[in-house]
Amino acid sequence: MTEQDIQAVVDGIVRRIREAPLDTAPCGNFFVENVFAPELYREMLARLPSDEALDFIKHPDAVAPDGRVTRKLLDLTPASLKRLPDEDRAFWTDMEAVFTAPALQAAMAEKFRADLETQFGADPPAMITTPLFYRDLPGYRIGVHPDAPYKVATLQFYLPADESQIHLGTTFHERTGHGFRELKTNPFRPNSAYGFVRTDESWHSVKTLGAHEHKRNTIALTFYHRGFQYRSEM
Repeated sequence: MTEQDIQAVVDGIVRRIREAPLDTAPCGNFFVENVFAPELYREMLARLPSDEALDFIKHPDAVAPDGRVTRKLLDLTPASLKRLPDEDRAFWTDMEAVFTAPALQAAMAEKFRADLETQFGADPPAMITTPLFYRDLPGYRIGVHPDAPYKVATLQFYLPADESQIHLGTTFHERTGHGFRELKTNPFRPNSAYGFVRTDESWHSVKTLGAHEHKRNTIALTFYHRGFQYRSEM
């Protein structure tokens, strides 16, 4: 991609963030479709990293009853992208430039300004954006949680080839006196994304990926408090 191409992709994502209706329950969140141009989305799917390029992660929810680890990831950073074939590395290097563009961070901060001001006052915290490619395997699930306090917000792109896993989007919950009540589940549709701001009430989960279902691919842009970001050597 040229610099102009990269900027055009960034501008398109920013526009989708700004135009998205904002839901306030259980925290600021939104869902959007048609995030990327169709030809770019097709190329993203064609260039998805191989299983061999990914690392298994250590997380209690990512371990099946039989002991299998059910989630892998690749942090989209120059060091980790060296694992990819040359032709794919060039593409994902350009996409890393898209995902870490300051304009995306600014758009997220503006979208969730009310929640951020409630938590941090008039000045939002210094943030750093870390793009992470996730591949969830059969048996993967994640229970209801609000996210760790060192995360400020998340923008996650759904990367299915079709709508056969539409039920596997992120579910948001409301805390009740007897546990949690489901509010909504984002549809896991091709070329869609959702974003939310982390608060003490940002309860969300993902349902179990069935034994005979396809792998679930996503890219999460996690906006960390600067200095607390994910590092591949952790």
